[in-house]
Amino acid sequence: MLTIRDAGILSTSYHPRTQPVDTLVLHYTELNLDESLRILRSGGVSAHFVLAEDGVVYALLPHNQVAWHAGLSTWRDQPSVNARSIGIEIVNRNGNRYPYPEAQIDALIELCRKIIAENPAITPGNIVGHSDIAPRRKVDPGRFFPWRLLADAGIGIWPYDARPEPVGSKNEIRLLLKACGYPQEHAYGRKDGGFVYLSDPENPPIGVNDIVKLTLRDIVTAFQLRYEPDHATGIVTEITMGLLRKVSSLIVEEQP
Repeated sequence: MLTIRDAGILSTSYHPRTQPVDTLVLHYTELNLDESLRILRSGGVSAHFVLAEDGVVYALLPHNQVAWHAGLSTWRDQPSVNARSIGIEIVNRNGNRYPYPEAQIDALIELCRKIIAENPAITPGNIVGHSDIAPRRKVDPGRFFPWRLLADAGIGIWPYDARPEPVGSKNEIRLLLKACGYPQEHAYGRKDGGFVYLSDPENPPIGVNDIVKLTLRDIVTAFQLRYEPDHATGIVTEITMGLLRKVSSLIVEEQP
């Protein structure tokens, strides 16, 4: 049975929701439980839920409030993913180094089912990791996150019968990533302590620094981190190509 404890937010790091929820974003915290709760309840970021290693869920915000968990992000050509998403922060110091406990994943599956039942606009293709919506900038929930196990339980998608296929052109790869929901190449920088998109990174506005140009390889790496985590190199192989085509077809199938 899912255990949910009230740990209501103490900060003002949220605002009222004006868009329907259609996306579920999964993160790891990189902190222990106490520190995770302290930062997400009282700091400048927030989430709707924190999931402890023992499977206990801490509820911070109701669904009708926008939590500040995704930051600069895009999914299916829609920026500001926070505005239409629920965020779950999973306690794990680094999901690229440490596996997730079985009790934690069992509870996550139950929690996801509850969230989806309460927000039916969340489609399987809109259950994403932070790394999917913010390539290069974020890498959570990491290569040890069991995406296939979640899909087996009906949470999200998995390209079960994908087969290696000849590698296509860069333009085809770009279009397949777009069809899967991933952002296209872009640039961003820092301004006043936050991230901003840049339309012209060669001539950024005054006050913008730490400019990053997100490449096609960065976006491929994000895709591989989820579907091919042992080969998250950004280099498209025949296996990657087959996965891209299969995932894109699954996303297209769920479109209304």
